[in-house]
Amino acid sequence: METIDFVLTGCLFVCFVIQVFYYLYFFAKPLRYQKKNNKNKTVETVEIPSPGVSVIISSKNESQNLAQFLPSILEQDYDNFEVIVVNDGSTDESEEVLGKLERQYGNLYKTHIPVEAKNISHKKLALTVGIKAAKHDILLFTEANNQPLSKNWIKSMAGKFDSNTEIVLGFSRYNRWGFASNLAGFDNLLTGLKYLSKAIMKHPYMGIGTNLAYKKDLFFSKKGFSKYLKLQSGEDDLFINELANKTNTKVEISQESITQTNIESFEIWKDIKICREVTQSYYAGNEIRLWRFEYLIRFLFWGLAIASSIISWETMYIPAIAGFLFIIRFLILYNVINKSARMLLVKPYKFSLLIFDLLQPIFNIYFHFTKTFQGKNDYIWR
Repeated sequence: METIDFVLTGCLFVCFVIQVFYYLYFFAKPLRYQKKNNKNKTVETVEIPSPGVSVIISSKNESQNLAQFLPSILEQDYDNFEVIVVNDGSTDESEEVLGKLERQYGNLYKTHIPVEAKNISHKKLALTVGIKAAKHDILLFTEANNQPLSKNWIKSMAGKFDSNTEIVLGFSRYNRWGFASNLAGFDNLLTGLKYLSKAIMKHPYMGIGTNLAYKKDLFFSKKGFSKYLKLQSGEDDLFINELANKTNTKVEISQESITQTNIESFEIWKDIKICREVTQSYYAGNEIRLWRFEYLIRFLFWGLAIASSIISWETMYIPAIAGFLFIIRFLILYNVINKSARMLLVKPYKFSLLIFDLLQPIFNIYFHFTKTFQGKNDYIWR
C-alpha cells in the first residue's frame, strides 16, 4: 500500500508541476505581454496618416446579422476604410439589407458569387472575390455574426502594421447566453490564449477569421487559398499556419481591438469546432500535440487526485497532499484565466471554472471523434 501511495503522490506532483508550467508560461503570456505594452506606452505627438484598410466579410443567409451588426463596422472611427460584403449566394433578404445599407453608407460596397459555383469552398471563393475588389493593401477580416466592441477596432488593428508586419492576429470573444455558451466561451478563451501566446513567442500557428488582418500583397504572392481550395474550411487558420512566421506577425489584444462573435446555439459551436478539428490535421508544426499533451496531463491530474483520495483514504496525509495540490492548482488557474478574461473583455469565471476545466477537454475529444467518424470527405468539396 505504501508503494502505491508513493507512486500516486509522485505522479500527481509531476502532473501538478506540468500543469502549473502551462498556466504560468503559456496561458499567462498574453497577460504579461499586454501589461508590458501598457507600461511602455507613450503619448504620440506626431500625427501619422492612417493606412487604408479594406474590411472584408463573406455572408451567406445572414440578413438579420448584417442589419444588426454591420453598422457597428461602417461607423468605425477611422479616416480611410471601406467595407466589402460578398453575398455568397444568399436566398434570404441579404441583398435588400445590403442595398439599404449601401445607400446609407458611402463606404460600403457589395458584390456576390454565383450560386452555381461548385467543387470549391464558397467561402474561400467569396473572400478571394472580396480581396480582388479591395482597393487598400491592409485587409481586415470579420464575419456577419461579429461586431466590434469599440469604434477604434480598425484603428487598433491597422496600427500594428509596419514595413515588416504582414499579419496581425486579434481576439474575438463569444457572447454568453447559457451553460453551453459559457463552456464555448471558456474553450474560445483558451484557444485565444494559445495562439496569441505562441505568436508572442514568435511561433504563430493559427488565426481566427472573425478578427484577422493581413496585407493584400501577401495573399497574392502566395497564390491565396489555392493549396486547400477544395477544403470547406481553413481560410483563416490554415492560411496563417502556412504564411505566418516569427518576423511578419504581430498580435493586437488591446480592449479596443476585441470583437464579439454571436453564437446562437450549441450546434453552431459544434460546427465551428469540427471544422477546426479538420483543418488542424493539415497544420505544420507541433502546436496541436503541445495542447493535446496539456489535455492528457489535465485528465491525469484529476484522475490521480481522485484515485489517491479513494485508495489512500486510511492514510490521511495522502488525501491531504492531493487536496493541497488541487487547491493550489485551482488558485493559479483561477488567477491566470480570470485576469486574462478581464483583459480580453470576457466575463470572469467563478467556481464554474472547475466544471469547465474538466468538461472542455471532454467536449474537444467528442468533437475530434465526431470528425473522425464522419470522415474527411464530409469536409471536402467533390
